[in-house]
Amino acid sequence: MSVDDTNRIQSAANEPMQSSQVQELAALRSQNVALARELGILRWQVAALIQQQPPIRANAMRARDFLRRSFPGPIEKLARLKRIVRLRASATHAARPQDVAMDNVRIGELTLRSPILVAALGKGANEIVAAAPRDCMLLTPGAGLAANLPVPPANAPPLQPPAPDSLVAHLTANSNGIRGVGTIVLDAGDDISLSLMRGRLTPGQILMLAGASDNTSDRAAELGDPQLRQGIYSVYSNFPIPWLDPLDSRGRPHEWVFDPRAWPKISVVMVSFNQAEFLEEGLRSVLDQGYPNLEFIVVDGASKDNSVEILERYRSRLSTLVIEPDKGQSDGLNKGFARATGDILTWVNSDDLLEPGALFRVAQAFLAHKTDMVVGGCRQIGRSRSRVIRNHHALLPFGYPLPLPLGLLLEMDRFWLNGCFFYQPEVFFSRDIWNRSGGALRTDLNYVLDYDLWVRMAAAGATIVHIPDFLACSRTHDQQKTTIGMPYLPEVQRLLRQYAASLLAPPPRGP
Repeated sequence: MSVDDTNRIQSAANEPMQSSQVQELAALRSQNVALARELGILRWQVAALIQQQPPIRANAMRARDFLRRSFPGPIEKLARLKRIVRLRASATHAARPQDVAMDNVRIGELTLRSPILVAALGKGANEIVAAAPRDCMLLTPGAGLAANLPVPPANAPPLQPPAPDSLVAHLTANSNGIRGVGTIVLDAGDDISLSLMRGRLTPGQILMLAGASDNTSDRAAELGDPQLRQGIYSVYSNFPIPWLDPLDSRGRPHEWVFDPRAWPKISVVMVSFNQAEFLEEGLRSVLDQGYPNLEFIVVDGASKDNSVEILERYRSRLSTLVIEPDKGQSDGLNKGFARATGDILTWVNSDDLLEPGALFRVAQAFLAHKTDMVVGGCRQIGRSRSRVIRNHHALLPFGYPLPLPLGLLLEMDRFWLNGCFFYQPEVFFSRDIWNRSGGALRTDLNYVLDYDLWVRMAAAGATIVHIPDFLACSRTHDQQKTTIGMPYLPEVQRLLRQYAASLLAPPPRGP
């Protein structure tokens, strides 16, 4: 191409567009909007059919698995593209001010605030998607149709991540993903998605439940009478306090939450030995939670660095401080838990951290569910908090109590060592299950003392609730006892042999 040709092209590009071109572009945009609306309606109709017909769902899952096996490269590229689009949309919504003040959208005689998050199936969701396709963020309810099931479908793995386009995936990717939403649309009978909304709503938002009044979730009953009913819709805008988010957009508690009587006591035990480099940051991660009913117990094994000097500076803010030699991590933790008086217990190593707002999220989950344990997500970080190596979540179902599966825990190679369960800092447990599972950590274990405790809790019949919030950071650095090689393997083998020896033989068959 010559220089003259190039100049002519640039000159043409700089000329104002003719009216015919403007009209053509406007027509194309209108066609794209119409196509997007039709595709949205078709998508939700197909999803509703799949949910209603088990054989169709099973065939769809088999077809999906076949495509993933046959075309792994394109499928992964498509999934990555969807994640990027979803994350950008989440970031856009999260950037909105905390107090929701957004444009209104008219749907029939209903006035909704945009943007609208739709995590519902059926006629009501279809109407909203059709009326406001540009203002809707479309998500599948809960963790996705199959991932919500406590018993997985045939040939599906017993533990699996949430669907990429699900409400749970949106919440785990962006903790403020609900804050910037004007209207949230859920199915009236969707107990899981409603449980995920409890404690996350902000004044000014609208919660719309679509569906028949005789198909209403027990969780929806907590909202009281709707402020408006129209057809199949129930609209809520005045939320009970347990449904309001106690945290602002920066993860700091609002003033109205500072009543200790409204929150269960949480006892956090921190053990420390020669971790001065990380100790103060760990202490602040607990103290700066602003949780009104905190019991913070620190046990230091007579450190030889300047840890004791740091601890003395914080003594007045600690419930209990013990500085004396111990026989290892388990011994120090047992000393701390022996002094704990809280309803909810956990421990934090001095080189690990709690995430902002973690204690409030945990307390909300215990208040909402009758459960023994609550687990969230854990960020694996390097020496600095800003260096996130991995964002980890267990593959347990989200949003409702289920038995902690002892059989899967004991399949260590298949599930535990592959990260299907949890890191210790993201787990909180009740005093009751702590006592029922022995009330102490084994002092003969150095590496898998937490795994042994979870197994004992599962054997004691523990129930667990998985929430989408990241609760803690687990630090990886060169001073850890598991940094080089796999020194824990002999201890793991010994532990598994002990478990095998303690299993009871199956009862004899009847005549």
